[in-house]
Amino acid sequence: MKKITSKYIVWLVFGLAFMIGFFHRYSIGVIADPLREDLLLSTAGISLMSSMYFYTYGFLQIPCGIMVDAQGPRKVVLAGMSAVLLGSLFFAISPTPILLYLARILIGFGAATVFTSIFKIQALWFKPTEFATIAGMTAVIGNAGGILATAPFYHLTNVIGWRGGHLVLAVITLIPIFVIFFMITDRPPRDDKEQEQRARSQKISVIKGVKTVAANRYTWINMVVLFTVFGSYMSFSGLWGPHFIRYVYDMPLDRAANLIMVYMAGILIGSPLIGRISDGLGKRKRVLQAALLVLLTGWILMILILPRLQQIWLLVIVLFFTGSVSISPMLCFTNIKELTRTEYTGIATGFINMAPFFGTSLINSVVAWFLRTGETAATYQTGATVFLITALIGFIASFFMKEGHHQKECRIR
Repeated sequence: MKKITSKYIVWLVFGLAFMIGFFHRYSIGVIADPLREDLLLSTAGISLMSSMYFYTYGFLQIPCGIMVDAQGPRKVVLAGMSAVLLGSLFFAISPTPILLYLARILIGFGAATVFTSIFKIQALWFKPTEFATIAGMTAVIGNAGGILATAPFYHLTNVIGWRGGHLVLAVITLIPIFVIFFMITDRPPRDDKEQEQRARSQKISVIKGVKTVAANRYTWINMVVLFTVFGSYMSFSGLWGPHFIRYVYDMPLDRAANLIMVYMAGILIGSPLIGRISDGLGKRKRVLQAALLVLLTGWILMILILPRLQQIWLLVIVLFFTGSVSISPMLCFTNIKELTRTEYTGIATGFINMAPFFGTSLINSVVAWFLRTGETAATYQTGATVFLITALIGFIASFFMKEGHHQKECRIR
């Protein structure tokens, strides 16, 4: 079968795999109620089940980064998406919560392989001066999955149930598996010989790579930003957001899910725009700081001020702009790439990509703790202050980042 030579189509296929993983990341929020009813799960149980994905994803980021650098993104993603396929099937047929937890672990394991792989594909197929822009577009395609996991998935599961919804996901997962297996190579086919020779000359030492990445203080600063800001963004959009809006703004869950789509729509528009501005200016740190200032303002309005006004049209505007800058820590991945040797790109990406998933798991648990006495407007508003505090921490941490530089070398054109 003929191999794909267009870098944009290769990226798009890996992007579809990323979209599927993103969908699973956020799908629990809108099926929480039927899961409670069918399997008698508590709020803490729902939080734990959602977090199984994030814990698994987080722990596997360094191993996935190592595997991507050593084996190439194609093999790694094929194994990962096969695990997502099995996890979707197990989730659909789970008769007990225990099997649901195991299914989420499988899905988290599979989805964990995609992010480092797609960043490696970007590094191998795209120019360095295109990296932040294409990273922003990667965020768009991923968050399109997040949008589909809100109101569209809610309405789909109302028709065919949450089990049927996961069977549909299993079928869709077969598409990237098939295309990647038969039609995609790790590197542009015309550059295979040159790239293989370079790969042999740059045979990495895993231990040296991990030590090099871990010894870079800016690795940890980027991780703080990702832990706090991305952790909150994924916790809000993936689990607590629909219920926060439902209780604090007194509306039905289906309408709240629609408003989360507004938040996600902001992400779709903001992520490529932020990436494009960053590439145009050649700046990561300053663009990120400006975005995080807007984000901080958005959380203040949404959590502390708008609940008193109860003006939904204002909430829609704030949700959109808050969403548009919530994805800005994607610049951390571009920043760390520019501060890391090329052969350690996968390890560095995987290393810092642990942070948002551990951050999400911790934030999910903290918000659940505030809800332990019951789900009310007051408890959700108090719990949501976690999002505001973490945004402030991330904003402060951004001042300690170091600005990277565009790499001169271009791989393929």
